[in-house]
Amino acid sequence: MERILRATGKAYHPHCFTCVVCQRSLDGVPFTVDASNHIHCIQDFHKKFAPRCCVCHEPIMPAPGQEETVRIVALDRDFHVQCYRCEDCGCLLSEGENQGCYPLDGHVLCKNCNSNRIQALSVKDTTDL
Repeated sequence: MERILRATGKAYHPHCFTCVVCQRSLDGVPFTVDASNHIHCIQDFHKKFAPRCCVCHEPIMPAPGQEETVRIVALDRDFHVQCYRCEDCGCLLSEGENQGCYPLDGHVLCKNCNSNRIQALSVKDTTDL
């Protein structure tokens, strides 16, 4: 007859209240549940359900000790801030003088590379005549 934890409408022994992924005890620890009401520690929930970066394929989740993170969405794709780079020159699109995305034909580009590609396409179209 030890202490009982109540969560998700059920009663648990403290040692039985664990993450379904890592089995770590969640007694007194922040937790969350998925759509199937399975209990997860916050870190495993993010690893399992967080959107994945289209560049590095890692989950976009808060840094250790943080509760929130920034996700960039461009052309219906998800990016970490540090992975959001021009596909041609590799410059970071989230800061600096090349800040911003100038998409062209499904490619994530900085302003300069977008202009260069448009010029190259114009020259090609002219020579094709």
